[in-house]
Amino acid sequence: MSAASLPAGVQKFSDVPENHYAFETIHKLRALGITNGIGNNKFGMGKNLTRAEFVNFLKNLHGWEDYKPEKSSFQDVKSNKWYYVPVETALKHGVIDKSSQFRPDDYITREEMAVMIVRSLGYENLAKRISYLESPFDDVTTNVGYITIAKDMGIIKGTGQKKFSPHNNALREDAATMLARMYDRLSHGLDELHAFYAIKSYPQIDMIEKLDSVSFGWSCLKFDENSRQVVLNTSDNKYGFTIPSGFSEPVEIAKNNGVKTQLMVFASQDDKVYDERQNKYIGLLEYVLSTPASRSKVIDEIIKHTTLSGNDGSNVVFDGVVIDFEAMKGETLKNNFTAFLTELRSKMTENNVENLYVAVHPKSKKIGYYDAYDYRSIGDIADRVILMAHDYNAKKLSSQEMSAGDRYIYTPLTPINEIYYALREITNEDYGVRDSKKIWLQISFSTAQWEVKNGQVVNSTPYTPDYEKVFNRIVNPDNMKDVSVNYSEQYQNPYITYRNGESEFIIWYEDSRSIDAKIKLARMFNINGISLWRLGNIPDFEQTVNGRPSYLDVWQKLNEYKLNEYNPNE
Repeated sequence: MSAASLPAGVQKFSDVPENHYAFETIHKLRALGITNGIGNNKFGMGKNLTRAEFVNFLKNLHGWEDYKPEKSSFQDVKSNKWYYVPVETALKHGVIDKSSQFRPDDYITREEMAVMIVRSLGYENLAKRISYLESPFDDVTTNVGYITIAKDMGIIKGTGQKKFSPHNNALREDAATMLARMYDRLSHGLDELHAFYAIKSYPQIDMIEKLDSVSFGWSCLKFDENSRQVVLNTSDNKYGFTIPSGFSEPVEIAKNNGVKTQLMVFASQDDKVYDERQNKYIGLLEYVLSTPASRSKVIDEIIKHTTLSGNDGSNVVFDGVVIDFEAMKGETLKNNFTAFLTELRSKMTENNVENLYVAVHPKSKKIGYYDAYDYRSIGDIADRVILMAHDYNAKKLSSQEMSAGDRYIYTPLTPINEIYYALREITNEDYGVRDSKKIWLQISFSTAQWEVKNGQVVNSTPYTPDYEKVFNRIVNPDNMKDVSVNYSEQYQNPYITYRNGESEFIIWYEDSRSIDAKIKLARMFNINGISLWRLGNIPDFEQTVNGRPSYLDVWQKLNEYKLNEYNPNE
């Protein structure tokens, strides 16, 4: 950027050289009204930044409304000072804690700045929950969670040799660079919205035209006992991934609206196949991926099914495929899966099949997660990588856990700390996907309901009410007792509690608040694509019920995000 290319109406600071690394970001902040310098058309290059100046930067960046209480919250912040309103506003928004002194004129340290940034984003609870992670810098021993978050999100950088220099004072130009990175992530809308059309999706077929891409869950790999071969099954399987009658209608809607179409190919390592070579049962995907010959046969099946013909003479041609191979573990499967994707990509190119999307399991700090997914290699091969960071809730309780009662019913679907860890791993600069624009965070609209009676959990596996039932429980037309709609700030997940007879119930689900939390977090990792599982199950209800928000207007909020119109602070 040069002075001649500055935004209209923005005057160049006289003390900022055009060849300085922060020239563009400083003037971007000036154009946005976040800073106007220190006076006399000077920015204050090379000068340290005070604590008061920094909270004023944050207030302006977030666009917070001025807060001016009658009495000061700090002994050293007088109401006649220019920084009175910024400091009080920052306190109101949780950026700082209330104490006797704020020290407004003290120079802010790099550590203090990182903490304030993270708190301004609303991640104080998250920072505390991830403090167990190893510090990213050798010289950081306090506020590890805050500094880890700021680094993982690319807002702060080190000072070299794995040092952060937390106690050094921050320069004004360094602060401007950090805030510009933060602003870019906060202000970005959704670039891409993808959804799956699979089981019972037809009621929401009209949503297809609002998508950028849609994938049809109509096939899965299955071992055919008669032929003793693995086939791509589209008509009869336990997952319900079959081609429906009138299949051309949703595909044509997508094509007519410029929406990319893919055929989803599902398979699970949990399905077992008797392998005569080893004289034992092994996982289906181990059977498929273990040899070039078996991989080649499945690839040919996939390519063949990118064109479907109906009994009525209708034809559809998909733009690509989604590979959804689940429940894989171990280095051998990881390497064989990468080989499969490489060979599939080559065959797709030969046959002019354009898009290759790959669904992957999230990494976790918990023992036993599905680790056979080489993020770096998959990201290099695929056009999009779908991160299935959902369904973290308990799937089955032991008899001992059931006897413990309500200790084991707090099972959020998508705890924000788990989503954070999944995002930081898939974007890791050493082994994650190189291009974050290839990543889509997937959101699944599942539910989990537990029943407790006489101090014990009744159901060993969660009930899964649909969203019509969730909405009705919020509206409560049958006047169920003690209905309480709650939102866990710790997990960033909603839940409903109520009583019916002698039983107490809790339902975990997703709503516009939890979706907003995930999209906002993904954007902070520079991920601006979302995948939805699945059409037919996306909450699309009234925003307000009986004068209270339902928060089940999810589809509306997703479209506002797509148009970059949604402001969760409104």
